[in-house]
Amino acid sequence: MQTFKKGEKIGKYVIHSFIKKGAVAESYTVLGPDDMMYFMKVYDFRSIPREQLFEGKEVYEIQLCKELNREENANVVRYVDNGEVKKGNASYHYLVTEFYRGVLLTEAINQDGRFDLEDAVQITLCVLSGLSFIHSCALIHNDIHPSNIILQELEDGMLMPTIIDLGHISYMVKGRPTFPVEDLMPFFRAPETFRSVYTVKSDIFSTGALLYYLIFGKSPWEVDLGNKVSDKQALKLAIRKARSHKLVLETEEVKIPDYMKAILQKALALKPDDRFASAAEFAQALLQQLMPQLVEENLEQPTADSSEDQENNGPIITFKKGSGSGFDNVTGRDELKEQLRKEVLFALHNPEKAKLYRLPAINGVLLYGPPGCGKSLVLSSFAEELGFHYTIIRGPEMGHIYQEGVLDNLQRVFDAAEIKAPFVICIDELEFLAPNPNAEGEENVTPQISALYGMMNECSKKGILVVATTNRPDLIDQSIMRIGCFDRVFFVPQPDFEARKDIFMDHLKDRPCEELDFDELAKMSDDFNAGDITEAVNEAAMTAAYNDVPISQKILIDVLKYKNPTYSTKTRIGFNKN
Repeated sequence: MQTFKKGEKIGKYVIHSFIKKGAVAESYTVLGPDDMMYFMKVYDFRSIPREQLFEGKEVYEIQLCKELNREENANVVRYVDNGEVKKGNASYHYLVTEFYRGVLLTEAINQDGRFDLEDAVQITLCVLSGLSFIHSCALIHNDIHPSNIILQELEDGMLMPTIIDLGHISYMVKGRPTFPVEDLMPFFRAPETFRSVYTVKSDIFSTGALLYYLIFGKSPWEVDLGNKVSDKQALKLAIRKARSHKLVLETEEVKIPDYMKAILQKALALKPDDRFASAAEFAQALLQQLMPQLVEENLEQPTADSSEDQENNGPIITFKKGSGSGFDNVTGRDELKEQLRKEVLFALHNPEKAKLYRLPAINGVLLYGPPGCGKSLVLSSFAEELGFHYTIIRGPEMGHIYQEGVLDNLQRVFDAAEIKAPFVICIDELEFLAPNPNAEGEENVTPQISALYGMMNECSKKGILVVATTNRPDLIDQSIMRIGCFDRVFFVPQPDFEARKDIFMDHLKDRPCEELDFDELAKMSDDFNAGDITEAVNEAAMTAAYNDVPISQKILIDVLKYKNPTYSTKTRIGFNKN
C-alpha cells in the first residue's frame, strides 16, 4: 500500500502518480515547482537497516547519488534534489532524479523481440560509458539489468540508453552489502556476488549478461527457478548448477560471429580474473571489432568547449585545447617538470628565440618508467601545459600497426593534426601501437613501421609534436626510436613525497575518515606507485566499512605495514635513468 497519495506535497514536490513499492523505498512521479515531471524515491527511515545508512544518518543511495552527480554523464540518471519530510510520527527521506520518457529494455524486448547485433552493441556501449563514469567515482553499480535501463527517443530519432536506477550503488563491498540483495536479478549476478563480493568486475559480468540478453532475447544460462527465488541457498545452488553447463552462443534463430562469441565468453567468465579488467576495455573490444572508426570518440569524451568532429569518412577524433596550466595537476615531480619546461616547452613557447639561438626542432618526446608511476597523467598534463590543440591515442585500445586499418586511422590523425597545427599527438603505451616484431630486438624494417616512421619523422615541420609514454622502451620498434622521431627521452620516476601525499588526499576525500596525518602516510609509502596507494586506500576503506567505523590512521598504517610496492628501487630492473 502506498504511503503518499496523489496531490500530497513532499518538500516542494507534488505527488503525481505511484509507480511501485520496492524493498526499502516507494517510487513516485512528482511535479516540481517548475511544473516539470521528476522521479522520486521515498524511504521510510525507520525501516532501513543500519548497514544501509551512510554514517548512520543518510540513505546510502542518496549520499552516493549526490557524489556521483558532481559531474554529469548522459548514460547515468541525473540527481536533482533530496530532503526529509515527516508524516504522522514517521520520518521519510526522499531522493529526486530526472524523469525520463522512454521504454525500459525489458519492455522493448517484450514488444519487439531481441535486438540485431549492431543495435545491441550500441546500447551496450552506452551502458559501458555510464559504468565507466560510475567506476571513475570509485563506485560500483551492482544491479545492471534490462529493467534498470531506459531507452529515450531523441529528436533525431536515435535511442539513448540511460541507467536509471541507483538503488544498489555502493563502494567496493566484501562481506556485508550496504544495499538489499533480495531483489537482485539472479541471472545477471556475477558468481562472486553470491558470496557478498561486489567489484568492478561483477558489474562487467552483469553488462555481459545484458549484451547476451539483447542478442538472444533471454538471460545467459537462464533456467526455470520455480520457487527457489525466495530461498537464498536454493537459489545459489540452482544458479551454480545452471552455470556448470556450457554457455549457449548459437541457436537456430541467432548466429553471431566468432569474435562476438569470444567477447561474450570473456565478459561472462565465471572467474573475475578472466573477465575484462574495466568497462573501457570491454567497450574497446566491441569497438575494435565492429566500429573501429569510433575508437577515438569513445576513448576521449568531448568536453563542452573543446571538441570538434572530423569528416565522416575518417575516424572521429576528439580535439582538446590545452589550458596552459596543465602541470598544476601534477603534484611534486619538480625535477621532471623543470626538465620538460627547459628542454621542450621553452622552444615551443618562444619560437623567435628558438630561431635566434638555432635551437633544434623537437619532433617527439618519450616518457618512460614502470607501470603506475603517473606517465599518463604527465602526458595529458604536458599537453594541457603546452596550450596547443591535442588528442590522446591509447595504444592498447587503438590497436597495433600490423592490424588492418590502424595505419589508415593514424594517417588521418596526422592529417587532421596538420590542419589544426600547432598540435600535439599524445600516444599512451606506445609499445602496443608500434611493437618490435623481432624476438631478438634486431632491426628489420617492415612496410608498416616505414609508414609510421614517415608520419613521425620531422613532423615538427608540419607543426606537430608527438609525445608518447611506455612501460617498456625495449619493446618498441627501434626504427622509430631515433632522432627525428623521438628527440627527447625522459624517465618518469615513482611519485615523490608530495605526489604520494596528494594521491592519498585525493583518494580519501569524501570518504568517512578520522583526522589523518598525510605526511606520515606519504613517508610510509616510499616507492609506492599510484596504483599501490589506490589499492592500499581501498583495502583500508573495506576494513573500515566491514567494521562500520571511519577510516583511521591506524587502519591505513596497518595496511601499509604489510604492503610492498609493485616496483621498488631494489627490484626496478630496466627502468633506471642511466
